[in-house]
Amino acid sequence: MKCWISPLVVFLALLILPFGSSRISVDNSSDLDDDDEGCACQYSDDDDEATVDTSMKDDGARLAYLITIHNHRTAFDASYLFRAIRSPGTIIMIHVDTKFEWDEFMMSELHREVETCPCGAKVHMDSVYSAKWSTWSMNDPTFWGLQTATTKFRDEWDIFLNLSGDTMPVYTPSKISELFAGPLKGYNFVTSSACETGLVPTNVYLFPKHWHKRGHYTTNPDGDPQIVYVDQDGNEKVETLTIYFGSQWMALQPDFCEYLVRSLKDETSLPSKFKEYLIQAERLMTDETFIPTLLKHVYPFNETLPEVTEEGTLKTMPSLWDIRYERMDEHWPSAFGIAPTQQRYEVPESSKADNPKVWGPYFLGVYDLANIKASGALFIRKVSVEVDPNLVHMLPVSDLDELPSIQWPNELQISEKPDWEKQKREWIRQAEEERRKKEEEEEATDNNEEKSAFQTESRDL
Repeated sequence: MKCWISPLVVFLALLILPFGSSRISVDNSSDLDDDDEGCACQYSDDDDEATVDTSMKDDGARLAYLITIHNHRTAFDASYLFRAIRSPGTIIMIHVDTKFEWDEFMMSELHREVETCPCGAKVHMDSVYSAKWSTWSMNDPTFWGLQTATTKFRDEWDIFLNLSGDTMPVYTPSKISELFAGPLKGYNFVTSSACETGLVPTNVYLFPKHWHKRGHYTTNPDGDPQIVYVDQDGNEKVETLTIYFGSQWMALQPDFCEYLVRSLKDETSLPSKFKEYLIQAERLMTDETFIPTLLKHVYPFNETLPEVTEEGTLKTMPSLWDIRYERMDEHWPSAFGIAPTQQRYEVPESSKADNPKVWGPYFLGVYDLANIKASGALFIRKVSVEVDPNLVHMLPVSDLDELPSIQWPNELQISEKPDWEKQKREWIRQAEEERRKKEEEEEATDNNEEKSAFQTESRDL
């Protein structure tokens, strides 16, 4: 029997669809015409169009990016990030925090850029989760990206990189692709320059006993958490997990991503039981500990951590100290007694950028270039055209030598920004004040003359 649906039912169904709601998925790829006026694709298969470099080479690593944004400012800054990483074949997933209304996001510069200028990239956008600082929810957008990458874009990428909207790549897409197919191939990176042990995660017991990270994670009188779980063969096991600190910003291999996504679907797996423990114990900073801890403990992925030299650089690329450069925790000497000595950028009152928390991450600018170059980092954070647009416009490059080694002076003090309207009002105020004083003086002089004349008349009488 054929099924007939009345037009009224279809109409009513359309009315209740979540148009304009946060849970909307938009897919875009190279089907759009990238030659529209105002669309400048810097990284293209066509050498005549490539103004900086060409797209990923056939033997380069295929890149899958997750960009997370949460407000107007990060959406605007992310438009610069998007232009810097889009290239043919690149996968770009964008997660919009549900606190940022989807209708407002659709009016952003980033959304316009995605719609009109994907430049051959495969772009997927959605708004599913709302992240609350330092809670487990900080992990949700990352696992949304991992789920999307391992299902929708399965077998289409070689490295997964998650980025905040106020990140910029130091290198062009083809250079990053080349590096992950060369000296960075096969490694899982889960740290940034703010990590005390560089390219490898930090054992919580390396921190001094008084340090907040150690104190928060080692309060259990029974020692490290013992996680009871069921392995892939159905056997119940117990794993003692020493906590390791890393970064929420990572570069992960496909097999490790598959493991994480698959395991979190199984409530009895080690990752699921570890997640359950962290939530029940009300552990903070889990976006810095969950994945790094699993990576350190789970075979064979614990063999994919970066191999470093005695100095701390990557053995296969000795110029690389950090995958990502950022400035954090400079409000106090570090856990190992290292005190910051350089100034840093502050957000001007006129800026739309939000002031960083006291521990950071702090905004970067051109005075940080020397340190960025010295780190060898592939990405930097935070950057914003609302703080220092010069740095944003200088990136990305194909070689670090293209960047000047600008360093912070010993001490920098600058004048206030000229405000001629304010100065004009001050000049008018001063003129009015001088006029008023002159009138008061003239009035006082006239009064004195009248008083003197009166006194003279009185004596004559």
